[in-house]
Amino acid sequence: MNEADALDIVQYAVWTVLVASAPVVLVAMVVGIGIALIQALTQVQEITLTFVPKIVAIMLVVA
Repeated sequence: MNEADALDIVQYAVWTVLVASAPVVLVAMVVGIGIALIQALTQVQEITLTFVPKIVAIMLVVA
């Protein structure tokens, strides 16, 4: 195995990780932004309001 083959394998591995994790990361980001907007509008600063919806959304995406 030469350097080009090793580089191809690493590049493919990184691409696979990005493609596999993108849906979960995007859902968590959208839910987080939505919850942050709600918190800003209502001025409620409770940490569990950001944590629980993200976990539920991620579990729904993974399942």
